[in-house]
Amino acid sequence: MAMERILIPLDGSRLAEAALPAGCRLGAATRATLVLLHVLERNATPQIHGERHLTGTAEAEAYLAQVAQRLTADGLAVECHAHADPVGDVAASIAVHADAHAIDLTVVCTHGAGGIRDALWGSIAQQVVQHSTYPVLLVRAGGHGEPADFQPATIMVPLDGTAAAEAAVPHAAALARNLAAQLRLVFVVPTLDTSAQSSFSPRASRMLADVQERQASAYLERVAGALDVPAHTEIRRGNAVTELATDTGEHADGLIAIATHGRAGLQAIWSPSTAARLLRRTQAPILLVPIAE
Repeated sequence: MAMERILIPLDGSRLAEAALPAGCRLGAATRATLVLLHVLERNATPQIHGERHLTGTAEAEAYLAQVAQRLTADGLAVECHAHADPVGDVAASIAVHADAHAIDLTVVCTHGAGGIRDALWGSIAQQVVQHSTYPVLLVRAGGHGEPADFQPATIMVPLDGTAAAEAAVPHAAALARNLAAQLRLVFVVPTLDTSAQSSFSPRASRMLADVQERQASAYLERVAGALDVPAHTEIRRGNAVTELATDTGEHADGLIAIATHGRAGLQAIWSPSTAARLLRRTQAPILLVPIAE
């Protein structure tokens, strides 16, 4: 995955700016140009996230120029764009600008007290995912809205044996290479209490799980062997959400890369709710890779 242009939508708030450390880290690692964007919202409220809301083109341009000056001082390539005409659908406008500016990745901070939950259900961040045909990186603000550090030492990719889930692999591999991070491919084999196997006897269920684990191991080795970066593989047994969340915590993953049917919300590779529940149970930034229809 070539990364030449990274879009960072900003609304003037510190919460939105929490996306900057991740964007800057990726920009420095890949020598990509950072495109700072502000979309004027029609009938915008005077405040957003408890701070003054940018409501005019001149104000937005001055704000973006100020942010750009800080970033260029660190040696980053930066472009600014303030969309002059107010729009009713900010997320759709961000997606349009991503296409117009040949964006490879959009970095968005999750807003609200619910963190990732708010990002996934109804917020601008989730709507950007729904509209986008390119990967979207969701990052979180710190405890008081301050920018969070972005130095992922490990990147986890959940896989389930389908080509759809594998859509996240090349993106994760490219990031692992650029960030000098360890790539991990994880497969969860369902057990007696988590699948239709529960209709079998305990012995038959264990035998079936053993077969599935061998097949999953061979599958992961094939995927890892086709990559140009080293990748660790891991098989776990149990409930997919529980095991993936536990695995992420055990390995202190700094990033999760997961494929998603963005146009249907977060309807991802297992069921309409599995990925959403996983994301609510982890603190790691999430790279959402749209699945080509």
